[in-house]
Amino acid sequence: MLLEHAEDLSAFLSELQQETDRGLPLVGAALIDEKLLRTLEAFFVKSGKCSERLLTSGNAPLSTFSARTEACYALGLIDDFEYSEIALIRKIRNEFAHSKHGTSFANNRISGLCTSLKSPLPDGGTYDTNSARFRLINAILCVVLRLYYRPEWVEKERREPKKWVPDSRWYDTNKNPPPEGAGFIGLHPVKVGKDAT
Repeated sequence: MLLEHAEDLSAFLSELQQETDRGLPLVGAALIDEKLLRTLEAFFVKSGKCSERLLTSGNAPLSTFSARTEACYALGLIDDFEYSEIALIRKIRNEFAHSKHGTSFANNRISGLCTSLKSPLPDGGTYDTNSARFRLINAILCVVLRLYYRPEWVEKERREPKKWVPDSRWYDTNKNPPPEGAGFIGLHPVKVGKDAT
């Protein structure tokens, strides 16, 4: 990791640790969502408007954290572990985002979701690895580290427009037959009216 990126990530982690219980999952999920967005942008055909309509414009079908997660997984841009951790982080974020007041990491549902996170925990140190709050911070950091350069990796496999059908012109086979080896469907003129048989 480049020094400037390590410093940026360190500053993010420091701020994340100081967030309120409600703010922590919202801010952490926002960074992961941003990485998923950049990953999709790096993978899609460079079309500008088309990608924008799918990803960021009003009512874009891939504008939500959930939709971006599903799209990245369906396209093979994130793996099973990342998909599972992101899904849990999103559920934890939603618990905090949709509650009016009083929600904390002491809540049994939130604590249970945090316990389900599978990101490897640090050995040694003074970390309270049983703390739901710590487990969420740890999972967010692990996922962010895994996705940090994903857009740059994915860009090497960026989709390019393809010509799927080599030729779709009409041919008058009496005057100009189709190229040799090309598949075609033949249509014959039909007589209309009283001379039709």
